[in-house]
Amino acid sequence: MERWSERIHAVAQRALLRGALEPIATDAIERCEHGFPFVLRWVSTLARKPPPANTQESKRHNPFLPPEPELTVGALGARHLVVLNKYPVFSGHTLIVTRDFEPQTAPLSGDDFLAWYALLAEGGLGFYNGGEIAGASQPHRHLQWIPDGHLGKEQLHAFLPPGETGWAELPWAAWHEPLPLHAEDADWGAAAHRAYCAALVAMGWSPDASQLPPYDLLLRLDRLFFIPRRVERLAGVSVNALGYAGSLFAASPEKLRALAALDLVEGLCTLGWPRAELASGKR
Repeated sequence: MERWSERIHAVAQRALLRGALEPIATDAIERCEHGFPFVLRWVSTLARKPPPANTQESKRHNPFLPPEPELTVGALGARHLVVLNKYPVFSGHTLIVTRDFEPQTAPLSGDDFLAWYALLAEGGLGFYNGGEIAGASQPHRHLQWIPDGHLGKEQLHAFLPPGETGWAELPWAAWHEPLPLHAEDADWGAAAHRAYCAALVAMGWSPDASQLPPYDLLLRLDRLFFIPRRVERLAGVSVNALGYAGSLFAASPEKLRALAALDLVEGLCTLGWPRAELASGKR
């Protein structure tokens, strides 16, 4: 059976030829702060990307109901579709969207993690922006995946360090849960969902809530990082989960320079919580 990454690449090539994918133009600044390697990019497509829509607007004009045929890679189980990101952050940037409208702010299900496994089993990084404050641009549920090769090993090691369950040894609050690297798909999906629920409970949030406060997720096949959020923007730049993997994206060269002038480690703490605050039980 053809791998998902091969199917994604083939659909992306056709979509580029047909103009369905917006071309990427970037300038990048590399920074290392307190041992954390950051890459800041000006991404030209961000200026053309529609602003976040509220729930009612999304139901009237929802790019995932249905997704563009040229961007649709295929069905993934009974509940999800694999779709190319029209405004890709990186080549191969892919979304796993629910077939019907489900809110981005509702808790994730075991089926969501099982769908994620299909792509993560081929490597790469999964991420999720739980609400507009966490960097979500659409209220319709969409899990995200980027293939290996876009984030450096130094970035992944610094921002997603190995460790045991608990608040990771990072300046910002990030709950870490190890995942079973060699598990079968259904077992991995169930384990990842349990890890996610444990992170919610660590924050004092209910996995059964109809809506959750804002948070970001970073997901590798062997680990999950959960980052609670309080603020969306840093120097006017919306920061999503990839910011907590060392990658930030500005919509203009001016905003890129403003971002580069900041202490980024301190900035990530202000967008969420300093680790010491949550590790000590403060909310």
